[in-house]
Amino acid sequence: MLMLSAEALGLVSEQMQQLARSRGHVLTQAECERALLQAVEQEPGERLAAAWSALLPRERLTFVPASLVQPEQFPAWNFSSEGLPVLVMHKPDEVIAGSYWVAHALGVDALAEATEQPATDAIRTALLAYKPLFIKAAIATVLMNLISMVSSLFAMQVYDRVVPNFAYATLWVLAAGVGIAILFELAFKALRLSFIESMTENVDRGLSQHFFDQVMALKLDKRPSRTGTLVAQIRDYESVKAFFTSTTLFVVADLPFVLVFIAVIAWIGGPVALVPLALLPICVGIGLWAQRPLAQLQQYQTDESARRHGLLIEVVQGAEAIKAQGGEWRFSLIWQNLTERLADNSSRIRMLSSHAQFISQAFQQVAYVLVLAVGVYTIQSGGLSMGGLIACSILAGRTLGNITQLTSVLVQWHHASHALKVLNTLLRLPSDDSIEREASTMAVALPYQLSPLTYCYEGSQQPQLKLPALSINAGERLAIVGRNGSGKSTLLKLLAGLSTPSEGDIRLGGLDLQTVRLGWLRTRVGYLPQEVTLFGGSLRDNLVLGMSLPDETRLQDVLRQTGLDRLVTAHPKGLDMTIREGGAGLSGGQRQLIAFTRLVLQQPTIWLLDEPTASLDRETEERIVAVIKSLPATTTLIFTTHKTSWLPLAQRALLIEEGQLRADVPTEKLMAGQRAPAPAAVADGGVA
Repeated sequence: MLMLSAEALGLVSEQMQQLARSRGHVLTQAECERALLQAVEQEPGERLAAAWSALLPRERLTFVPASLVQPEQFPAWNFSSEGLPVLVMHKPDEVIAGSYWVAHALGVDALAEATEQPATDAIRTALLAYKPLFIKAAIATVLMNLISMVSSLFAMQVYDRVVPNFAYATLWVLAAGVGIAILFELAFKALRLSFIESMTENVDRGLSQHFFDQVMALKLDKRPSRTGTLVAQIRDYESVKAFFTSTTLFVVADLPFVLVFIAVIAWIGGPVALVPLALLPICVGIGLWAQRPLAQLQQYQTDESARRHGLLIEVVQGAEAIKAQGGEWRFSLIWQNLTERLADNSSRIRMLSSHAQFISQAFQQVAYVLVLAVGVYTIQSGGLSMGGLIACSILAGRTLGNITQLTSVLVQWHHASHALKVLNTLLRLPSDDSIEREASTMAVALPYQLSPLTYCYEGSQQPQLKLPALSINAGERLAIVGRNGSGKSTLLKLLAGLSTPSEGDIRLGGLDLQTVRLGWLRTRVGYLPQEVTLFGGSLRDNLVLGMSLPDETRLQDVLRQTGLDRLVTAHPKGLDMTIREGGAGLSGGQRQLIAFTRLVLQQPTIWLLDEPTASLDRETEERIVAVIKSLPATTTLIFTTHKTSWLPLAQRALLIEEGQLRADVPTEKLMAGQRAPAPAAVADGGVA
């Protein structure tokens, strides 16, 4: 297995960056390390290949014998005796035994196309990957069902041969044979269970990671508006997994043997087999009768459960505001209403399912009676013995039991199929995880070019932002001003690539933001939101989020620059101080300072700051301003503000009102009130 010590991880990541540059790509240290850590393959070469494909979906690493590697295929990877990859830049003069892992681009035909059923295809692919285990489980199922017929044949032999003659020797021989058969059946059941459990564990691990990554990749402005609903929809995966990887599969696997058992009954008792054969279409009809109403009820249940789950998350997240306003009663009523509707619908589902099962069980009992009745007439006609009737009754009981489970399987399938439909709809939403996002550039100067663009919130016909063509030069200092709700924050999110224009495009360094590699973009563009979110863990974890761990000297220097060192030194755990979920327990200013410090550690080429000091005291704000003034001249700075004291930091200002650009002027003119055609933008207390 590929070693993942800190030293080895850094070495391999540097090699990946070097190979990528030789092939015209730009990879970051952090994303290389992340890809190597997330690869699950055990063999070193396969793990390296998986990480490379995850980073560059249009490329593959291929295993090629050393004697067949061509000079133009270098740089290529070889492996040292310690199992570490070594990037060989040029083909050696002498052929080296072994092999190389060579990078190459995929043809257009080999690239995966978008699918209308992404969740279904992912589950199908995951299950097919374990096809050998399914085959083994199927073989075990066949053997188990064949062995299960031994007990009925044993009963027939005992009643027909042992009892009339009291042949005890024959009895114990038959009993020993049945005992051995039972042991084999237990062994096959254990084997089948181990196969399914092994498959379930691996499939669950892979699919859970896949769905998590896919949801994380969804575009922020295209996701469902309610977080709780989104979480509940993801949770639907559990229903699908439960159907495909639980004991339900055992029931499905046993159903084909219904016909085998009926055939054996026909061989032993002739017309007796007509009874279970007649029950088969009746049970199928019962299942189909319950199918449509159950599907509708289950869909309603799933949707309402998602709404209630969403309400719970919303209430927990906004507990402070709810308590401050005394609004608990309102949400309590909503919760009560949802709970009553769910309880009523759940009762209807249980009633319908139970009625279908009761009817099936009633027919099962009737069929058992008919088996005995028909068997008696068959005995009278000489076509069946007493032992044969006992054997037929045992086989009929097993057959009828399998048939009546069909209704239960259909009910579970309705639930799983609706959950799968919800997942497919969710994963069809626009995503940042696309093979089209592969553009990058090694250029240092990265100017912005905005074509005339429009941005509308999802589902809204009214544009939130509508701008003409704009250019922002590399190294330029730009202030964006305007009233609350005018679209300033929306513009920053568009520039950060976090939102997608409804019309038009934004280019950075000549590259469309919707086609650039996200790893490249996140290292070049640093974004500080107005509302800062911290995550449960340590302060250090929050500071280096998404980055390679900086050295301690660099970290301490940045802490002193921003003033965050006072918070660190005041806590006994220092950088390892515990941060609660959402940053609870910290003030808004402390959260904002932590986020700004994280941005300084990132050292991006472009800084996008949304009201960066809105929650900070004057002393801390002066420190922040000092850091910004010390930025290299090549760094682009774009910020929104309501404070006139920040305007001198910018060379140029954009005034946005009601989602439209009203002025694009040097900041001196804006501060002096010299803009056209709109009236002055600066009041005594700040920028309008």
